[in-house]
Amino acid sequence: MNHDTDSLAAQVAELQRRNAELERELYLRTQMYAALVEDQRELICTFSLDGTLAFVNDAYCRFFGKTREELVGRRFAPLVPEEDQPLIADVLARLGPKEPVLPCEHRVLTPGGDVRWLNWIDRVIFDEAGNVATFQAVGIDVTDRRRAEEHAERNEALRAELIHTQEQALRELSAPLIPIADDVLAMPLVGRIDEKRAQVVLETLLEGVVRMAAETVLLDVTGITTVDTQVAEALVRTAHAVKLLGATAVLTGIQPHVAQTLISLGIEVHGVISVRSLKDGIAWAMQERGKRRKVAPQPRAR
Repeated sequence: MNHDTDSLAAQVAELQRRNAELERELYLRTQMYAALVEDQRELICTFSLDGTLAFVNDAYCRFFGKTREELVGRRFAPLVPEEDQPLIADVLARLGPKEPVLPCEHRVLTPGGDVRWLNWIDRVIFDEAGNVATFQAVGIDVTDRRRAEEHAERNEALRAELIHTQEQALRELSAPLIPIADDVLAMPLVGRIDEKRAQVVLETLLEGVVRMAAETVLLDVTGITTVDTQVAEALVRTAHAVKLLGATAVLTGIQPHVAQTLISLGIEVHGVISVRSLKDGIAWAMQERGKRRKVAPQPRAR
């Protein structure tokens, strides 16, 4: 009997010793976990289904300028811009068994009045039965990154605007459109015309005809020294396109060698009016303009 009692006492003592070791190990692990959580720069909190905070770390308290006593056991919602609130509501509504972890990035207003960006990883914690028990959120301040991205976006927008302005300037230089009168336009061309510039000439001229309701267009080619099949076809194509809009295209300043090239290349120029110089073209256009005004119907007197 005494032997059995002694054996049982020894087992109880061993169980107590092991239990004490487990408690000590659990205590150390808890302390280590708590220290690890508190030492993090990330904002960490847990909250219930109704939004009541169950835990917040020091970083969370410092960021929002609150003490633990002011937060734990209370429902706390940081000031969030109105346009960001639907995003938060959507994430909280989706969290569940199908989507246990979701990211969320939004702005908050700090006690000092600054607007900061926080990136959160929200997680659902389930109980033994697999039901939602609580939520955990780990957040990091990403304001510097967001500001850098916004700065880069602004720079990109400015760069795109600058490129557009430069392209527009080059467009105007490569295909300048000069109004001579209310319904007369002139486009002097200088230098080499390649396929891309020919397209710019065509687009600019047609846009100008429509925008300014032009009836006569003077396409001055005095400054074009080299004419090949591509250039010749582009000039004639432009003249015919202007005609389709109801305006008259006049080629001015065709040099003798250019005329020879047009003939030798077999470029059809039928229906295209040509005069010796831009000066002559302007005189012709103004004369035709006067004729149109004379034949225009006059309003009847009442």
